[in-house]
Amino acid sequence: MSRCLICYDELPEGVVSYHPACSRRLFGTTTPPTLDFDRGSISQLATEIIKSQTTLTGVQPKLSLDIDKGEKGVPDRLTVVGLWGRYILKPQTDRYRHLPELEDVTMHLAEMARIEVVPHGLIRMKDGELSYITRRIDRTDRGEKLPMEDFCQLSNKLTEHKYRGSYEQVAKLLRQYSSRPTFDLLSYWEVVLFSWLVGNSDMHLKNFSLYRPQGATGYQLTPAYDLLSTKLVLPEDTEELALTLCGKKSKLRKEHFTRAMKDSGIPDKVVENSFSKFTQVAEQWYDFIQASTLPDDMKESFIALIARNISAI
Repeated sequence: MSRCLICYDELPEGVVSYHPACSRRLFGTTTPPTLDFDRGSISQLATEIIKSQTTLTGVQPKLSLDIDKGEKGVPDRLTVVGLWGRYILKPQTDRYRHLPELEDVTMHLAEMARIEVVPHGLIRMKDGELSYITRRIDRTDRGEKLPMEDFCQLSNKLTEHKYRGSYEQVAKLLRQYSSRPTFDLLSYWEVVLFSWLVGNSDMHLKNFSLYRPQGATGYQLTPAYDLLSTKLVLPEDTEELALTLCGKKSKLRKEHFTRAMKDSGIPDKVVENSFSKFTQVAEQWYDFIQASTLPDDMKESFIALIARNISAI
């Protein structure tokens, strides 16, 4: 049985990798572009990549890509480009197994909880190995850059200080700079709560941003990105969040999220509705994880991790 690498549903006979509609959502065309290199060739490109500054910041290896339109009868292909590329590719790593699959599943779980996320999916490299691919929301269809600032920049901190701060401080800055603070504040806190539930302890200051979409007059919170259950690959990490919440990074309970959300201006009933949203979707999460491309042992560990945290709220 072959499944779509974007929605994970079964593919009709004769259809490869993606449903046409899924391909259009991510790549803008019903026929997906090809990826004509593998992890080995990426290593060979390292010198060229460094010289041309086509790598992106972050611990996980990332490449900036764009679609090279093929001539008539020739499929489009994804190529490594400068930082203006409209796509980000995250290949497999030797140190941590199945990171691309894990990030894609985590992003899907957020979507199932009605959290807006950036366009994303999996893609097969030349050797069949899966990589994670996402379309940048700070680039237009023509590759032009849209204004976007992460909360490291908004709080005047250096990149190396991205773990210094609190989620309450981010909420205050969000209220100060967002053109739709009430809506964005709730969206932000739901991403923080979601991250804790799925074991994502790496939502630092650079993983939240404000941007000005095309046609918008003000800045707003971006769709969520870089959502990854880090606890599954770093179980020895004792911290549950990247920044402090109520002065804590570990041994967090429902009351800490409740207090922080209410203190930032979220009404009591809305806070409770947010908790309910996650508890109600949990069973669907487990089914989705089982249908994913993760290996069986990671599926079991991921479900157990989420179930443990869900029981606490």
